[in-house]
Amino acid sequence: MKRLLFLFCFCASQLMAQNSLKFANIGSFKTQGGKTIQNCKLAYRTFGELNAEKSNAILFPTWFGGKSENLVSNAGTMIDTTKFYLILVDALGNGVSSSPSNTPAFPDITIRDMVNSEYALLTQKLHINHLYAIMGISMGGMQTFEWLVAYPDFMEKAIPIVGTPKQSYYDILLWKTEWNIIEQAGKNPAARKNAMRQVATVHNLNLATPDFYIRTEQAENAYAKIQKAGDDYVTNNNPENWICQIKAMLSQDIYKTSGKSLAEMPEYIKAKMLVIVATRDGMVNPQSAMDFAKVVNTKYVQLTSDCGHLATGCESDKVKKAVSAFL
Repeated sequence: MKRLLFLFCFCASQLMAQNSLKFANIGSFKTQGGKTIQNCKLAYRTFGELNAEKSNAILFPTWFGGKSENLVSNAGTMIDTTKFYLILVDALGNGVSSSPSNTPAFPDITIRDMVNSEYALLTQKLHINHLYAIMGISMGGMQTFEWLVAYPDFMEKAIPIVGTPKQSYYDILLWKTEWNIIEQAGKNPAARKNAMRQVATVHNLNLATPDFYIRTEQAENAYAKIQKAGDDYVTNNNPENWICQIKAMLSQDIYKTSGKSLAEMPEYIKAKMLVIVATRDGMVNPQSAMDFAKVVNTKYVQLTSDCGHLATGCESDKVKKAVSAFL
């Protein structure tokens, strides 16, 4: 019994050690805009064991406003960590890694900057020079698309999930509206923080479809739910970090950063791909990703529920099955 208890405690301590947040200082990091982030730090968590050949690593960056702790249960159900070495990374600007909220004079960044910083983390700090796979959800999917053109030989496989290679007109309308709400609050930090209440309403309006909300919510509860969502956004989100990552998403265009047209992508992309889109997504329009998948002639999964951008949760079994089979 004592031996069993010891083994249980040892395994639990090992899991906690892997799950713990780590920080890597990648030094002076130069952005695409020519600015420098001094003592640039990236936070990350790892699960599983890196094999001797260092050939089983999977990188999974965070979504918009998300943190690696939010990914633990999500990524953990998709990736077999007895087989793969999973690296969850906090993207620049999320408030954990270097961000406006923790770094003075933090400059504007792009999705390519997020990818370049993650490349530095892998190669300089973790000494990993090749990935088995890169994958991500939403803004993590945008980073996945950017990885494909920034470092086309760096990974064997790529799985962008409800991401986009280029922002659509509708996406730009959404992100610019959220950004404007904060800016219109003026320069007072408290007013800008309180503006996150209205950001929450706009954000949630686009997170799922009208059919989803009608099906799952009662109109009588709307005001209370809106109030609670506003409270949560004020408590859990820094408006300057929010704007920072919005600006990064607005810059997303892999055709511009690579200098390659969509027609040239089949010859340029090296990794095997699985593209997953939500056909009724009102937050990250799926058309650009669908066009990409068709031209590149890659594996392609459509989530068709009324959950919109939340379809990865509503159709999680479909996503897990597709990801597992592809990996």
